[in-house]
Amino acid sequence: MRRILLFILALPLAAQAWDLRLEVPFPKGQNLPKTLIAGTDQLISGDLDTGQGGIFSVNHRLLRFGPILRIEWGAEISRWSADGNIFIANSNRANSSLVQSGVGLGLNAQFWIPFTGISVEMGVIQRIQRYEFSSDSAESNGTIGRTWLRAGMRYRLPFVPIIHPYIAASYQQPINNSQPVNVDSVQDIVDCFKIQGKGQEFHRMWTFGAGITF
Repeated sequence: MRRILLFILALPLAAQAWDLRLEVPFPKGQNLPKTLIAGTDQLISGDLDTGQGGIFSVNHRLLRFGPILRIEWGAEISRWSADGNIFIANSNRANSSLVQSGVGLGLNAQFWIPFTGISVEMGVIQRIQRYEFSSDSAESNGTIGRTWLRAGMRYRLPFVPIIHPYIAASYQQPINNSQPVNVDSVQDIVDCFKIQGKGQEFHRMWTFGAGITF
């Protein structure tokens, strides 16, 4: 009797199209090109470019239009980090790091190429994240919310019954970007990040991962 009840309760879930995906992101932190130190002609430069982390997402199909177009919504948890050096006046080098972690909600469209197992994807993700930026002794942290654009591809692995594994890659960036302002100290760099905490700490990334649909 218990098995019959569990089977009946599982029917609605089995009738749905679910997608579980784990991705490794390679984020690029805010670049500081052509940023003048106030009162001088010297530039601040540098990258936070050794990014790492993970993104786990759960997606559910909303609509299906034949074999070609599918619309789905999804939720994710993520954590990204990047380290690097920022060069300031007199060639001083500041060891810097940036960490962002949080959750996101998104909407994604899949355009399938018939008989190939290949899908092109376009979507948007609203992310709310906690960020922490440090440069030598200066630190800044806060909570940010921003909308990202995602463009990707996936390849569904053939000849696997019940569950359908796939590999995926994507490029992502915020819909809106801005450039830093004039600064004259490391603390001003931190303040600049804080002002841009509306959404510009990480400004682009590639992701590579794998998932299953059922």
